[in-house]
Amino acid sequence: MKKWKVFVRFAVLSSALLMVSGCSGGNTKKAAEKKSTAAESSKVELSVEGGTYIIPDGEKVEDSSGFLALDIKVKNKSDDKLDISPEDFALYDEEGNKVSSERVYDSNDKFKVMSYESVSQDKSFTAPLVFEVDKEAEYELHYKPTYYSEDEKDEGIELKLNAKKYSDETKEVEALVEQYISTVFYGDEEKKEDTEKDEEKKDEKEPKVELANDLEKEKQEFKEGSIELLKEDFSRYEPSSAEVEKVITEIQTTNREKAKVTYAFKEFFPETATIYVRPEVILLEKVDTEAIMETFVEENKGKYSDYSSVYRDAEKYLLQELPTKIKEAAIATESNMDGEGYQVKLEKKDGKWEVHSENESRNYDFNSMRSTFRGGLDD
Repeated sequence: MKKWKVFVRFAVLSSALLMVSGCSGGNTKKAAEKKSTAAESSKVELSVEGGTYIIPDGEKVEDSSGFLALDIKVKNKSDDKLDISPEDFALYDEEGNKVSSERVYDSNDKFKVMSYESVSQDKSFTAPLVFEVDKEAEYELHYKPTYYSEDEKDEGIELKLNAKKYSDETKEVEALVEQYISTVFYGDEEKKEDTEKDEEKKDEKEPKVELANDLEKEKQEFKEGSIELLKEDFSRYEPSSAEVEKVITEIQTTNREKAKVTYAFKEFFPETATIYVRPEVILLEKVDTEAIMETFVEENKGKYSDYSSVYRDAEKYLLQELPTKIKEAAIATESNMDGEGYQVKLEKKDGKWEVHSENESRNYDFNSMRSTFRGGLDD
């Protein structure tokens, strides 16, 4: 009995020792992780506070490579003013090849890379630097200050970086634009995130990428606006909203089934983005309305005594037959669209991405795209 008690005590003590050892190991690991993204010299503390992938204006990226924006924090430990420049930093890949930082400009002027900075004693600043990297590779970030005096020379700093640990939201944001188009312009039901996937993201502590737009409201406004615009195209016959809605619904349905839309980022930054949207869709000007009118004439020869009645009934007949012809029509691109597509702007607000869909003159590209998706009906 005593032996058993002693054994139990020893087992408990051993467990406690193992638990303490485990905790100690965890702290060591955390310290090591922190050390891998922070280092210091006699004059400078350097750390990488975070990072994300961007797409500078005019650049094309592939799945395997990209432009990594690293948020670099520099603290002055010396007694004198410290001058910092982007040229003080470089990445080196595993084979020792140097990767210099990129000069990047944001057309919205919200993303600004590190410039020449003067840092007072015991002060710090944080600014991004952008490097073109292999997303699966490991690198070393080197800081080596440039001084003009031998007396002022300071040893450099090196930090290890793993490019694959940083987030790339470009595909998710592209999917949001696709979701916007399918919901608002095609009339699809708003997609809800899979609960199981949401839980996985929560466990992995990954940010959930969401749209800020009220899609149901914009979907309704798009359809109602399309109905009113099509009504205005009839001068002799006064159609009801229900009659016109059948045509608009057929445009949406046929686009959902036939349309081809390609997406390509013009630029992508942490808070703003511009994406080219190039749609091939149903355009009313391409629908064979002449065939409809010829059929009407053939079926009604000699039945009318005045032109007013002819035009009125012809417009009514056209409206009735349009859904069938829309279904048969081929998709096409709008002739006035730029070759790469319409520029759609997005902005991140309170953690969600918002498509700039306001009906304003400065939002010309989006308004033109909206017109294209409603068959070419213009405001």
